[in-house]
Amino acid sequence: DMMTNQPPTEKWMPLQCIAGECSLSRMEYDATNLLVELDSFLEKRVIKVVFSDVFSYRVTLEHFRWADFVDTPKTKSTLVRVVNSNFVKWLEAAGEKQLYGNTLDIAHYMLQTTEHVIDVILLHDSVITIDGRPL
Repeated sequence: DMMTNQPPTEKWMPLQCIAGECSLSRMEYDATNLLVELDSFLEKRVIKVVFSDVFSYRVTLEHFRWADFVDTPKTKSTLVRVVNSNFVKWLEAAGEKQLYGNTLDIAHYMLQTTEHVIDVILLHDSVITIDGRPL
């Protein structure tokens, strides 16, 4: 807000494309794409999520992200689009501005599983598929 000159806070936008809670089963990064396999409790099957052309990702045990969740309404959604991302701001400060200027249109998605939070940074128009279907 304008009074305190604080940077705008993150907004979490739930994407209702994966039903119910999931646990992380497997992850594989091939230096371009990130495959995440989730065990769905509701559907009793493996859901395959592929993020293409990934710039950065991180996997964190959920309780180590406690402070991030305190001021943000807890969303039950497994896949969340993070707007005004602190992770993106950190990446920009860490080198993106120096390498690319401010020209990259990057997006931050977050997968919330029962025990892990997986943050993925990619180009805004990069393809995300769930079980082979583009999001």
